[in-house]
Amino acid sequence: MARKPAAPGAVLAFLLAALVFLGGCSSIPTVGPVGTATASAGGSALSNQLSYSPPGPAEDAGPQEIIDGFITAGVGAGEDYSAAREFLTAELASSWVPSERVVIYGADPNVVPLPEPNAFQIQLEVVASVNAKGVRTESAPGTTETIQVRLTQNADEQWRISGIPNGVMISDVMFPTVFQAHNLYFYSSTYRYWVPDTRWFVQRSGMAASVVNAMLAGPAPYLQGAVTSAFPAETSLARDAVPVVSGVASVDFSAEVLEDSSDLSRQQMALQLEQNLRQLNNVNSVEMTVNQRPVDLGPESSELIPVQDNPSVGNTQVAVAGDGLTFFRDRQAQPIANLPDVSEYDPREPAVSVDLDTIAFLSGDRNTLLVTGPDKDVAPVAAGRGLSGPSIDPEGWIWSASHGDGGGPGSKLLAVGPDLRASNGAGLTPSWLADMTVRDLRISRDGARALLVVEQGGASRVLISGVVRASDGTPQTLTTPFELWTTAPVTTAVWVGETEVAALQKGQDDTLTPVILDLATENRVLAPWEGSFGLSGGDGAEDLFVQTPDAVYKKLGNGWIKEIDGLRDPAFPG
Repeated sequence: MARKPAAPGAVLAFLLAALVFLGGCSSIPTVGPVGTATASAGGSALSNQLSYSPPGPAEDAGPQEIIDGFITAGVGAGEDYSAAREFLTAELASSWVPSERVVIYGADPNVVPLPEPNAFQIQLEVVASVNAKGVRTESAPGTTETIQVRLTQNADEQWRISGIPNGVMISDVMFPTVFQAHNLYFYSSTYRYWVPDTRWFVQRSGMAASVVNAMLAGPAPYLQGAVTSAFPAETSLARDAVPVVSGVASVDFSAEVLEDSSDLSRQQMALQLEQNLRQLNNVNSVEMTVNQRPVDLGPESSELIPVQDNPSVGNTQVAVAGDGLTFFRDRQAQPIANLPDVSEYDPREPAVSVDLDTIAFLSGDRNTLLVTGPDKDVAPVAAGRGLSGPSIDPEGWIWSASHGDGGGPGSKLLAVGPDLRASNGAGLTPSWLADMTVRDLRISRDGARALLVVEQGGASRVLISGVVRASDGTPQTLTTPFELWTTAPVTTAVWVGETEVAALQKGQDDTLTPVILDLATENRVLAPWEGSFGLSGGDGAEDLFVQTPDAVYKKLGNGWIKEIDGLRDPAFPG
């Protein structure tokens, strides 16, 4: 559930309550040696963590058994994958980097001997992979990969692996019991919202340090340029550990990190640490130190603003009723006071701002984008061929996409500012969209990400891209996207949470089935509803509505219940 932002004057009070400070601190330490500590490295003391200790090589095991044992040892992350290293030669064991890549496979691997002596090939059905930063990338269905392996016999005539790429292999069944999803958080460009960045970490002690190190290394590629961190680039821990003692996580930095910082930047750093570490179930508070001396945050900066995570969109939707527009909540249509007549435009696919003050919609032919609202005139603000339904971001920009000129592939992005002037930035449409047609475009509730349903080469794709903005909030472009894989073509998709997306999948019999896509969990297919063709999503996957030609239905458990007759194209704010 979304949390309401604190009043500005309460931000520092909250921060001081959340961070633990030692007495006698009056300034940022800038000199002195880096201290030492004997406390545990800390991290997550997960009560439900399973400890996997796979066996090492059997005496006189053959090459095939050694390779099979090495693959199985991918679940044993303890002591830096000591079990897996036993299957390697001493030289390779000292240089092999298991964390560089995790290959997640489906069917059992197939090990095939090659013509070259003592050389083999591991054939894998790849479901996904995780890189060194913990970013998981799904693979297209049917993706396969081959990994080359070389073996040799040691002085004791025991077979060991002498050549294999860095990384481990683990089955899709075992992966979620060994790895845990964790959202890193970065600031939106306005510092008003927390933007989640889902990563995967091994469930073991020291997880707090893993989280901080990943945060300091920066956002995932698709978010670079769209989010910001309070910590300067190249910031690192003074020691590669974040001890957690009695629920207090101590994060120690070297003096250079903070010596030129302002009160505002230190307070923003502290808030970011708090946001990232309080999700761990063994962390109750955070202590930020330099050379193991607590950091003085200074008096509350007048520029420190509340930061929202997972902002709510409320319970009011906008919809088309006949040839007009209406609000819709609590199973009833609610007339919009002082709204001008829009019937001449045959409105379709309306969008509404979070404050319910601005409404954007398409003309019936979907070639004109119009804006209105209570006590506002109707204003055409953009034109294009086959516009996608508008989306209004938290900064007041209204987004849409038009089909390519001449009927070919490619779409042009449109962004209309709060002053109702369209952005004329030449780079707003990124080059990667050149051969894609945008069918759906929805900006996230934090304003930092765009959800797109596109067609490319006759197939649909669901993409999430970062929104890059100028300092005044003007959209500049979209970053190279991250793809969400589905088992069937998708016709439309909407945000239903900070990392959750609801989409309609089209089956072979043209039945549309809702599915929840989440970066942190497997896709969840919901019960289909005959005749559904549209979606709207509120605060969470349970606050989901489907549109049919006759009525709007709401998710109820594993089924759907009728909410209201006669409305079309309902949409929550955003």
